[in-house]
Amino acid sequence: MKSLMVGLLVLPAVAFSQVVGLGTTPVGATFQLATGVAKVVSDKGGLQMRTQPMAGAAQYAPLVNRGDIDFGISNVPELHYLVKGEVIVDNRPHPELRMVARLVPWYNGLVVKKDSPIRTLRDLKGQPVPAGFTGNPLGRVLITGYLANAGMSFEDTRQVPVPSFPRMFDAFKQQQTATSIATIGMAQLREWESTLGGVRFLQFDPSPAAAAAVTRHVPHSYVVEVKPGPGKVGIDTPTYMLVYDYALWANAKVPDDTVAKVALALHDHPADVKATSPLWAEFDPALLGRDVGIPYHPGAIKAYQQKGIWKK
Repeated sequence: MKSLMVGLLVLPAVAFSQVVGLGTTPVGATFQLATGVAKVVSDKGGLQMRTQPMAGAAQYAPLVNRGDIDFGISNVPELHYLVKGEVIVDNRPHPELRMVARLVPWYNGLVVKKDSPIRTLRDLKGQPVPAGFTGNPLGRVLITGYLANAGMSFEDTRQVPVPSFPRMFDAFKQQQTATSIATIGMAQLREWESTLGGVRFLQFDPSPAAAAAVTRHVPHSYVVEVKPGPGKVGIDTPTYMLVYDYALWANAKVPDDTVAKVALALHDHPADVKATSPLWAEFDPALLGRDVGIPYHPGAIKAYQQKGIWKK
């Protein structure tokens, strides 16, 4: 009887926990990050955060902008385009999006089979490359930038239409394409290690002119050398890759207290965050409020001021 009474006392608190939504992709590295955020917020933040998968941020950003979904997740270059209504969402600005947290640096690029004769981005000339991305325009933007680093465009390759990232991953696994977008730490890399006999990231050209050619398409990105190490599947030798930050964002009208709970859950539980995925290896709570050129939500600002990490 005593345990029953305790259960009845606890039940209302659980039943009436505030539920918030998090727009995300259905698979891939973005989904890995989103599930990590949702788990830590739900376990430690006093909220229930539920992922709401869609094809890409171009689909869930309008819902966040309208307030139909509370939160969204994407990389910073994509967020800039979403707010301004450019490139991936032509003439459809989303002015109600606000930064909540800068999450992690994102080491990305194109992979090929480990035994492929393709060594650099320039070697993709005439090769089958994923293109189109009607369901997730970010893919088109990224590969446009990658190819620009090598002084090329889609027209220099053999374009294989794919509507989304999941289809791109499948096309590469089935070797319908010679390459795929990938990120250090993403689950698909380990899958490809076993199904394709290993994968390898292609080198970017780090020269100032070539790096600038990428950033014209992928703003707030830069080229850095990544050395081999634990968890770095596809990096067997020092490799130049593209890097940009990933971000958690929200509708401007989400209550300050709700946003603060999310921000504090991430700040106060870094070990729990890192335990959710290798993608969080470089997660640094001190950089949650880092300036990425997008205004922060007042609730996040208050949380970071409370923790002494707000630098503006």
